[in-house]
Amino acid sequence: MSAQVTLTVTDLRSQKNRYRFTEHTWCVVGRGDDCDIQLPHDGLHADVSRHHCLFEIDPPSVRVRDLGSRNGTYVNEDLIGQRPRDCPPEEVDSQPSPMHELKHGDEIRVGHVNVQVEVSVATDVLQPMYFS
Repeated sequence: MSAQVTLTVTDLRSQKNRYRFTEHTWCVVGRGDDCDIQLPHDGLHADVSRHHCLFEIDPPSVRVRDLGSRNGTYVNEDLIGQRPRDCPPEEVDSQPSPMHELKHGDEIRVGHVNVQVEVSVATDVLQPMYFS
């Protein structure tokens, strides 16, 4: 059985970028130069933190966790994590948010950017075997 996870990132300009994963990986989304999915440093993306959220991808499984973002991470419009307003960014690591299991069709929102989750699983077709 082979599986693939695709993250489709769409911003306010309706620009879409697709990222396909077939092996276990960790993927950070944000505006930081060291992010795996790096969003621009412009006014349209000012509501996205430098290190906004983390995807753990192990096809067909995929999970997400907020990394202490200022504006929060949403799964299907439910807030799953956000840094408290009175917490400075340097203290975020001491208060990690939990991982959230995702499924095919889930939509994650970071600022005004949407990330659509696609999970595809190819099963090998089994042929009957005959023994004599």
